[in-house]
Amino acid sequence: MSKLTTVVLLLCCLMPGAVAQEKKIKSGLTPEDWGYKIADGVTAKEVTYYSDGVGCYAKIFYPKGFSASGKTPGVVLGQGWAGTHFSIEKYGARFAELGLVALVIDYRGWGSSDSFISQAQPTVTTADPSQALDGRRITRTKMDVVLTRTRLLPMKMVEDYRNAISYLQGEPGVDPDRIGVWGSSFAGGHSIMTAALDARVKAVAVQIPSIAGRNSQPGPASLKGALLEDAIKRSRTGRGGEFETGYSTRRMVDVETNQMVAEYRPFHHLKAIGDRPVLFIVAEKEQLMNNRDHAYAAMEVLTGPKKLISVPGITHFEMYIDEAFEISSKAAANWFREHLGLDPKSQATDR
Repeated sequence: MSKLTTVVLLLCCLMPGAVAQEKKIKSGLTPEDWGYKIADGVTAKEVTYYSDGVGCYAKIFYPKGFSASGKTPGVVLGQGWAGTHFSIEKYGARFAELGLVALVIDYRGWGSSDSFISQAQPTVTTADPSQALDGRRITRTKMDVVLTRTRLLPMKMVEDYRNAISYLQGEPGVDPDRIGVWGSSFAGGHSIMTAALDARVKAVAVQIPSIAGRNSQPGPASLKGALLEDAIKRSRTGRGGEFETGYSTRRMVDVETNQMVAEYRPFHHLKAIGDRPVLFIVAEKEQLMNNRDHAYAAMEVLTGPKKLISVPGITHFEMYIDEAFEISSKAAANWFREHLGLDPKSQATDR
């Protein structure tokens, strides 16, 4: 027996269960992680905004002293892969505590939002000119419809962000010219894409962000094999395959998700953000992606005000809880306070 083996065996005898006591990596969020307390004076209400005609759930948080006749900066917040508003309401409450109006959203078909709507059968079935409906832009008719939930389509989610911005701009007391976006995990990419496409976004803050595309060439992603077969089936029948996804909660999503995600490359759109400020908050022990290929690489591309905060010693899902939540929520709120012109000398710290 070697000396090294002897030392290992001796340690195991002296510290029984030492290997079993190794810290378990947090693999998702639970309802126990969602809890928060609203600060004195902060108020909230549930609202509905519409995205491509579908009613979407949102919860809006107002800071203490908010006035409908004033002009307070606002922020739209969205959750990541297969997530809902429940796990990020605490960020909306914290932003409001620090003086911002915060709109926490659910995407179409997720959480408390309505489903995607499609027809069970076509309205026009022949080429008869008398059936042309072009002259009537809105037609109300009774027909069977299909309601589909949990479609994980990133660009549709970006549309939901943009429609939520429109809703927030119309809220009395919100300054429509001072709007920010916040996203966590997969929604880090959504926030980048929203800012790249929408000039109304004046500041961005993202945490544990997935900003895919650095290691892929610009241009279309290949569509072949099982994905192509599914696309053909979907186009001819209106239905395709499904698979199980999610971290915190398992969900069935459409197979088309795989192709949409392959084509989704927010990294290639970073330059379109221009001189608008972007904050990245990363987990030092991030286990779902390589920070170097996402946040750190994005920092090298951005040309406007930018900052990266690494929260020490935590993994991906630990960002939402305990001390990491305190750090990440205050840092993001400070970023918006500074760059949306609320208070450049914020009293909260971003440690």
